[in-house]
Amino acid sequence: MGKGHQRKKKIKKVARHKQEPRPRLRLFSDFGRIANDLLRTGYSQDQMLSISTHSCHGVVLNSTAIRHGRQSTIHIGARYKYKNAAIDVNLDKKSRVSTTLSLAGGVFHSINAKASLRFPDYSSSKVDLKFQQFFRNAALYVSVGLNKTPDVMLSATIGTSSIALGMESKYKSASRSFAQYDAGISFTKPSCDASIILAEKGDLLRLAYVHHFGHSRKISAAAELTRRLSKRKNSLAVGVACILDHLTTAKATLNNRGKLQALLVHKIKPKSCLSISGEFDVKAPDKIPRIGLALTLIF
Repeated sequence: MGKGHQRKKKIKKVARHKQEPRPRLRLFSDFGRIANDLLRTGYSQDQMLSISTHSCHGVVLNSTAIRHGRQSTIHIGARYKYKNAAIDVNLDKKSRVSTTLSLAGGVFHSINAKASLRFPDYSSSKVDLKFQQFFRNAALYVSVGLNKTPDVMLSATIGTSSIALGMESKYKSASRSFAQYDAGISFTKPSCDASIILAEKGDLLRLAYVHHFGHSRKISAAAELTRRLSKRKNSLAVGVACILDHLTTAKATLNNRGKLQALLVHKIKPKSCLSISGEFDVKAPDKIPRIGLALTLIF
């Protein structure tokens, strides 16, 4: 009885282990994204108000007003989601309409498809396909424009969830030439993330590193070094992010040009937040600091 009971436990453990999904292999566009988000995302000197409402039928209505200096822009959007499919419709103040149809899963759970249609500028419409878990140790992204001479974007990654090699290229049918080809390598661990990317046809070298402190990962530090090989110029940016409590997050970044930016995000409700950001030029202390304010309300 004892041996039979132990065997059943082992079989259950093996079955649970098989059911656990394997970690996703990163796409090339995700290389260095954590560092980029910490150093650049959220910092703004604009005034923005965004209001979203949700219905029980899966419809989301969103309206956003942004004031940049003396100019103002308004965006109105709607989103409907049903199971694995979603459709987004957006309208801006110039009466330009963009529609995006997304399909995740379906017959092939590892394939994500997205079609973007824009009017009246239909030449910028495109179809995106992501194969992130279709292959065991490879990920593929394909984007094709919907016009007579489409641009084709191809991205491929091979490796594991810890280390991956990737490349990305863009082919222009109109000129029959490659407008872009990049390559890079990414290293990922629970406590850190690093990437090395050679971009802009081999002219720009970008190194990014992020380190998370402690098991709770409440404090993170990032650094990004870029070198323009043709001009032999370097640029450096460093930043830190800190989760103050379950409602408040703060982060700051400084680059070699002397631009210091800070951001404070406070959750008013579970899905609503107030963001205050500032920019100060360390090399020109006489300049007035620029302040940005953003309020996002979700009902």
